[in-house]
Amino acid sequence: MKIELTTMILNFVIGRRDIFNTAASLWPCQKHYLKRYLTGMMFFVLTFLQVAQVFGEETASLSKSPDAGPLAPEAPAPITDIHDIQPPVSVGIDAPWLVPVLLGLAAATILAVGWWFWKKQKKDRAIETIVPEPPPEMTALQALGEIADVRRLDGKTFYFRLSAILRQYVFGRFAVGAPEMTTEEFIPCIDRLNMDKILAQRLKGLCRAMDPVKFGSQTAVEKQMETDLIFAREFVRKTTQQTNMEDEKDHGEQRAIAPMIDKSSNTKIPNLK
Repeated sequence: MKIELTTMILNFVIGRRDIFNTAASLWPCQKHYLKRYLTGMMFFVLTFLQVAQVFGEETASLSKSPDAGPLAPEAPAPITDIHDIQPPVSVGIDAPWLVPVLLGLAAATILAVGWWFWKKQKKDRAIETIVPEPPPEMTALQALGEIADVRRLDGKTFYFRLSAILRQYVFGRFAVGAPEMTTEEFIPCIDRLNMDKILAQRLKGLCRAMDPVKFGSQTAVEKQMETDLIFAREFVRKTTQQTNMEDEKDHGEQRAIAPMIDKSSNTKIPNLK
């Protein structure tokens, strides 16, 4: 190694000699002793630098051990952004149509319950409001009882109410629009009603006698008011009895007209074969 190092230094010095001569020739100071001094200094510096470079390369080459072998590859850095696949997680039923279906069923149930309550309330109201009307004779007798005390009523008020009671009864019993008729229209209509002739004549006489008191200045006597009230009650009772008797008669005729089944008529049809 020493022989090679000496050879390298000599080659360097010999190779650089021309460079030093050229530099010395170009140096501005031409004194002989100064030129040699500066040239020697430059030669020394350059030689020192070259020797230091050679020693450095040799030291680096010797530091590598020939028995070390190839360098082991560096271990890769651990991976931290990739993870194993997680196991499946149970999330239950995840159907997108489940919520609308449940809402629809809830709305349908609410509507059905509301409709059922509405029908029940309507049925209850209908049952409560359907009240059978009392028969016309009951209504008339009850109204006549309210005006039975003729002493506390004046003649005009008494006959107005008596006339209204009788006309309403005729409307309910015979289906005649007596409440809307005038006396001139009602009196001819009485003759066409199915009632006793005597009752019809007395009713027409009462209607003619009430108008002067109702619409005129004629005064009424309590005795006559009581008599007319008694006749009104009698008229209601007799026409009611007559109507009931006619209804029973009609039902009896219908039962009599019903066909009778003759058991002896069950004859056998002869065989024509």
